[in-house]
Amino acid sequence: MNVKTLALALSTLMTGSVVAQNISEPTVPELHAYKVFHHAEYMKKTAAQAGGTNVLLHTTTLPTEGTDPVVTPALDHLYTKAVVDTTNGPVVLELPEVSSDRYFSIMITDQEHYVTYDEIRPSGRYVFVRHDYQGKIPEGTVIKSRGDYPHVFIRTQVKTPEDLENTLAIQKEIKLTGTVGKLKFDDAIQFTLDTHDIYAQNQGILEQAQGYNVENHKAMFQWAGQWFPKNVKDNTGMFGPIDSTEPRSQDPRVRAAAIVGHLGLPVDHAYYTGIFNQCDGKRLNGDKPYVVTMPYTNNLSEFWSITRYSALTRNTLPNAQDVYNAYNTKPNKDGNIQITFSVENPNDDTYWMPVNAGEPYYYVERFYGPQVGKVITTQDFCE
Repeated sequence: MNVKTLALALSTLMTGSVVAQNISEPTVPELHAYKVFHHAEYMKKTAAQAGGTNVLLHTTTLPTEGTDPVVTPALDHLYTKAVVDTTNGPVVLELPEVSSDRYFSIMITDQEHYVTYDEIRPSGRYVFVRHDYQGKIPEGTVIKSRGDYPHVFIRTQVKTPEDLENTLAIQKEIKLTGTVGKLKFDDAIQFTLDTHDIYAQNQGILEQAQGYNVENHKAMFQWAGQWFPKNVKDNTGMFGPIDSTEPRSQDPRVRAAAIVGHLGLPVDHAYYTGIFNQCDGKRLNGDKPYVVTMPYTNNLSEFWSITRYSALTRNTLPNAQDVYNAYNTKPNKDGNIQITFSVENPNDDTYWMPVNAGEPYYYVERFYGPQVGKVITTQDFCE
């Protein structure tokens, strides 16, 4: 997808333009094609940026300038990613041991946008092979893929700007060994059908969406712009394997809506909320200051963060404080933190998160290693 088309789609998604007001309910094949098309096009772009398949692509700076290609980018870790290519046999990933006080994770996503493997603080050798591979497999944790092109996504925590050099040092120890190739196709749907063994549960669905193209994808972005804010409050059911037991995980609309947070984690690994509205239901907008409250110490084993994004770009705001976490805040006398979203600095005991006058925005709460069902969010304080 070209940049102009993507920008239009993202703007429509978050602003709910007039064009999007009459989008009909999509069919199951359209919902499935929406995921597959987006993920395939993303992989093609990522492989090109990396210099080929089986080549690691590191982000080395936090995406604070509002131009990151990942929508709703996290500011609490750096990414290491690669399009793994198993067409020439096993591919080996080597990961360093990381200290227990730093979040470090691996996530594998297949070509139908299901998370097939995730782990916090992995280390050692991981071997990727197709599930029907018959040759010799090197030593290591074996990850079998239904397709030729599983996607590996590694997150390495950055606690503060001063901590960045430590994260970069960890990235340099990550190694991927496999035959370098190129990812080329014109039809994302046919490419997936040709290179990935479709799950039994989805047999025949994607074939019905053959011919799905950029224009169809723009329309699906518009549908998501209507459906997501009204029906989704967190990532429950969006990610995880095809047989996930998370509530709503078998609803194809929820799975398709996951593309709004493409390459997100299952809820037992990370709990995300996407907050678009105030407690009274009105859309968050820079014209009015808004204060949120959350416990500083929450029910999780790793860490939390709150990040604000422009609803027009689905990205950060340049030259502005975008993220707060346990490393750059302290609790108040009640054991909570409070954040004020406003144009002007409130100059009080709350933490200031700048927003633009007249512009809609949203914020995402990320809780890593959550006790599912026990995390207290800013929305819980609405009650």
